[in-house]
Amino acid sequence: MAQNNKELEKLAYEYQVLQAQAQILAQNLELLNLAKAEVQTVRETLENLKKIEEEKPEILVPIGAGSFLKGVIVDKNNAIVSVGSGYAVERSIDEAISFLEKRLKEYDEAIKKTQGALAELEKRIGEVARKAQEVQQKQSMTSFKVKK
Repeated sequence: MAQNNKELEKLAYEYQVLQAQAQILAQNLELLNLAKAEVQTVRETLENLKKIEEEKPEILVPIGAGSFLKGVIVDKNNAIVSVGSGYAVERSIDEAISFLEKRLKEYDEAIKKTQGALAELEKRIGEVARKAQEVQQKQSMTSFKVKK
């Protein structure tokens, strides 16, 4: 019976560790989806900018807290895009869109890998829970037989 208690403690600890790992992966997945959505919005904005025929179209510039200033796009043929590590480069609109599409594919791959890892963890969590349930059932059957 003591061995069953030790096994249950071990399974409970493993279950908690796996749950914590799954929670971290779920948070990472949420962050990846948010970042992907932001890149998609930027790409769509640049694609729509290409369709505007005005030379210097007006825009609203967000300044925070839901507030905006009216502005004018001085150069609608080029954009400055972040390339990571705090660096940004000027690219033509088409090059910027192409760069963002590559970044979207990278996000898709990272999301797919994270979803796969999360599914594996959830499968393992289920296995640990089933095993703990089996140990508990054995323990209750043993204690039932002893009490007779």
